[in-house]
Amino acid sequence: MKLRSIILEDNKVARIALERLCQNHKSLEHLASFEKAQDALSFLEENEVDLIWLDVEMEGMNGFEFLNQLAVLPAVIMTTSSKEYAYEAFQYSIADYIQKPITKPRLNMAIEKVLEKINASEQVMTSGTSDSSVESDNIYVKIDRKFVRLKKSDISYIENLGDYVKIYTETESFIVLTVLKSLEKKLGSGFFRVHRSFIVNLSKILDVDENNLVIKNKVIPISRRQKSEFLQRLNIL
Repeated sequence: MKLRSIILEDNKVARIALERLCQNHKSLEHLASFEKAQDALSFLEENEVDLIWLDVEMEGMNGFEFLNQLAVLPAVIMTTSSKEYAYEAFQYSIADYIQKPITKPRLNMAIEKVLEKINASEQVMTSGTSDSSVESDNIYVKIDRKFVRLKKSDISYIENLGDYVKIYTETESFIVLTVLKSLEKKLGSGFFRVHRSFIVNLSKILDVDENNLVIKNKVIPISRRQKSEFLQRLNIL
């Protein structure tokens, strides 16, 4: 598989050097490079990535402040000229922490770590799919200043709460600072947005009528606009 990656690095020389290494690596699809954190955040609102190369020491917003702005966390490799941030970095469950200047062998090692982590968590989502048709069952969301790993298969449905969403599992719920559109891109084929305020796990649906569906004891409306596609996804006879 190829990892879709971006670089956030405010030093031009370091950014160009890392960009060249990424563009020449067979396991990476380099999407974009950014000097400013806000530009990277804007890009992530509209695009899905698998890996972020993240400088720790940046003007305006440092690497940790940037991570605190993310509701959903892809794999992150932090880059820095100092070892002093290593402990704090691994509190964010980052994939690796590299000191500059970054060499090709060290970059290769970091990418291998990311690939091993992703491959270990990948599962075939439905029976009969080929080996190439797999999706990770894990998603990281920020809850109380920590990134928590949730299994997608444990999620029942997600409800919009304005600037927040509420994620419901079989046993608990979590409030996350993000929007449904951002999560919708990351959840994959097992989920469907049935209404502007709800995303549901198709495998958790108990009952469907003309205008609503039921998951556990929750009645969720189905919008007229989404109804036709939703019924097709359910393979109703």
